[in-house]
Amino acid sequence: MSERYPFVSGRIARLIGSLLALALAATAWADPADEAEAWVRALYFEGLPLEPAAELDDVAVARLVELLEDPAEAAHHGNVVLALGASGHRDAYPVLAAFAAAAPSGEIDRAGYRARTQLRIAFGYLARSDERALRWLLDAQAAGATPAWHFRQQRGDALRSLLDELTLTGLALSGAPAAAVRIERVIDGSPGREPAAQRRRRHAEAARAVYEQTRQERAAQGRGR
Repeated sequence: MSERYPFVSGRIARLIGSLLALALAATAWADPADEAEAWVRALYFEGLPLEPAAELDDVAVARLVELLEDPAEAAHHGNVVLALGASGHRDAYPVLAAFAAAAPSGEIDRAGYRARTQLRIAFGYLARSDERALRWLLDAQAAGATPAWHFRQQRGDALRSLLDELTLTGLALSGAPAAAVRIERVIDGSPGREPAAQRRRRHAEAARAVYEQTRQERAAQGRGR
């Protein structure tokens, strides 16, 4: 019997120990690019966990850029977009901006829709460290344009309204003072009683709460360093 593995023979215990050592060695020598790719390829029922984003290095970000630029990887583009934004990496903005500018036209599939709607959230996280991302969000919110693409019933005014709400959420996640000013402007500019104005005001007020929570969390993180 083995003292380390009770009820297991010495030979089997040695085999288990060897397997554990190999597993630990594989973890220690894991390629950051492979780890990043596995992270964005995995299926998550509650959305992509963002904690690994802060650990992405140049090699890992380069791999994610390759995935985003590959049409064959479209099924994973939503996760890649969010991962790049949450990484705060200096190379993320030009890649995301290029992806946003290369928007398709006409009907898109579910994967494309997810990637396009995740862009606003990704820019929000990225805006915490990159002023260009904040400017993108402010410009997008001011323009309020309807894209050339659509997904099922999401088109026209409904799609424009959804993207406006996601842009406000992205601004809120940035925690930037300029974002708070824009959110307050939307609240003050939506006094009507018609359903569309009331919905816009409610979402802007929710974005204000997200902004305040973001500021508190970032202040707490700063004190913890």
